[in-house]
Amino acid sequence: MDTKTLCLAVLSMGDASGYEIKKRVEEVFSRFIDVAPSGIYAALKLLDQEGLVSAKVVPQEGRPNKTVYTLLEAGREALTTSLRASEGRHKIRSELVTLLMFADLLPPEKLRDVLANRMLELKQVRMEMEASTGASRPGHRFLVRMGMALVNAELAFLNESVPAFLAELSGGANKQHKQKTADLVDSELS
Repeated sequence: MDTKTLCLAVLSMGDASGYEIKKRVEEVFSRFIDVAPSGIYAALKLLDQEGLVSAKVVPQEGRPNKTVYTLLEAGREALTTSLRASEGRHKIRSELVTLLMFADLLPPEKLRDVLANRMLELKQVRMEMEASTGASRPGHRFLVRMGMALVNAELAFLNESVPAFLAELSGGANKQHKQKTADLVDSELS
């Protein structure tokens, strides 16, 4: 999804300033797609010039004026056309996946820390999703439920599999080192 389409999508949820769109992209959409927040203002200017959104300057007391954008009918049609043309591919771009691919080159302590941090991140994501279970759009509610299922499945897998994974990686070490690694993992994951 390009930045212009993303801006149209955010505006389909209601009027917003460039800053509000940028914040929503950073807080919600950056988990799913790569977008440069700096490109949002340029995209909004183009969308306004193309007649897909309208821009209204709103005075603010004690602060600079802000521009609030509204999705026009032509913008809604452009958004719908863009969404219909999308193949809906699901890509995973993850440093974690790459790191785990070469786990045998890293010390178990590094992997233990990385995986413990991933579990903390997943718990934070789950809390954020729980806060948005009352979303108004059916697709958003479906996505929250799907996200919760994926997060819970990944957490369950990590809880079950990390100790054995780290023990396997330290396979050439003596039995005492293996026990120390398992103890470290148990303390981190509990």
